[in-house]
Amino acid sequence: MSRILVAVCLVLGVSCSLADPLYRNDEVEVPRLDGRIVGGQDTSILQYPYQISMRLRGNHRCGGTVVATNIIVSAAHCVNTLTTVANLTIVAGSTRIWNVEEKQQELAVRQIIIHPNYRTLNNDYDAAILILDGDFEYSDAIQPIPLATERPEHDTEVVVTGWGTTSEGGNISNILQEVFVNVVENTECKKAYSFMLTSRMLCAAVTGGGKDACQGDSGGPLVLNKELLGIVSWGTGCARETKPGVYCSVADVHDWLEETIKEYSVVGKISFL
Repeated sequence: MSRILVAVCLVLGVSCSLADPLYRNDEVEVPRLDGRIVGGQDTSILQYPYQISMRLRGNHRCGGTVVATNIIVSAAHCVNTLTTVANLTIVAGSTRIWNVEEKQQELAVRQIIIHPNYRTLNNDYDAAILILDGDFEYSDAIQPIPLATERPEHDTEVVVTGWGTTSEGGNISNILQEVFVNVVENTECKKAYSFMLTSRMLCAAVTGGGKDACQGDSGGPLVLNKELLGIVSWGTGCARETKPGVYCSVADVHDWLEETIKEYSVVGKISFL
């Protein structure tokens, strides 16, 4: 079932049926959307200050990444069905979704820019930039992260974070989760996803399964060496042994991200480009 759909249904306490337009058959290789890390552990926003929670009407919808004081990078599939930015906000600086103890900041989204080549069929070019109505004030809990320019080698350890579900169809997490997985080269990943996988995608998993992003983590960051390597995108189920998680490869959409960020970022507030 859709990552976004599962999270929304759980939060609102409504049922998700076959009639839902975003219903997902877990045996069909279509994008899973937004929820919580599987096989991970509690962590702190101070360890991942670039992580944000995208909220729709106050409810967690997707993850995302701070790249400038007024710009968030997330997944196109998190926002492509929205007809307006009304009630869409970004929360930064908090480890928790509920019972917040930190001094979090929240800003409304002013504009959504989806990669012009994005395809809903298989989530190719699954990248979006959200322009905020205002600027985050940087602190120990809110910091930008640079964009990766190269794809890593097979089996490189990377980390993914989010508040998604801790199991397939489970409940979203109140506390930010982290999980370490390993890059799976595309030639190997194609054994799981065949024609659905493209060169703009990057796969990650662990041998035997059990660790992965899941519903609610969509749009969130996959990171290597303190650079944004990937954007949580899709996959079959969560943490299945032969089904790696699939991410939009930042290195392969880097030029578009960089040009758009430069155009819309506050002058002097983005130093890593």
